[in-house]
Amino acid sequence: MMAAATAVHGPCIARVTGWWDVLTFVPSRSHPGPSHPVVNLARQVVTPPDKTPTRVLLEPGPGYDEPPYRAPRRDRFRLSDTFEGAVSGRHVLVVDDTWVSGDKGQSAALTLKAAGASTVTVLCVARWLRADWPDHEDLITRLEQPYDPLCCPVSGGTCE
Repeated sequence: MMAAATAVHGPCIARVTGWWDVLTFVPSRSHPGPSHPVVNLARQVVTPPDKTPTRVLLEPGPGYDEPPYRAPRRDRFRLSDTFEGAVSGRHVLVVDDTWVSGDKGQSAALTLKAAGASTVTVLCVARWLRADWPDHEDLITRLEQPYDPLCCPVSGGTCE
């Protein structure tokens, strides 16, 4: 899925923001390092042959488990000291396994922007909707057509 999504939609994203120069993933407290299962998804990201993104590591930050829950916080993550300065002025692609509330992906983006990233794109493998959450219930009831993986995330049309 990751290879297909980045092969199909990468050129559309690149037309607007340029190809990603840096690649990372959303870690969890239980798998904070390169042993996280999402690393295997990130390895499937397709880029042009002349582009090899720098890989950086985000770590759970001091605000990882702090309220407000289901809300973005810049301190939910921190950029590993090893990669300090590696994102400055660059486009970062963040791979996430599941988008539930959006707080982890958005928190990762806030952390990377604070570290100097010029652009952050978050790519999630799956969207989890819960009918018992009011904001999700509204989204579910407003869905007019099924999800289309070929629908362009940039234009809303078909990727060329």
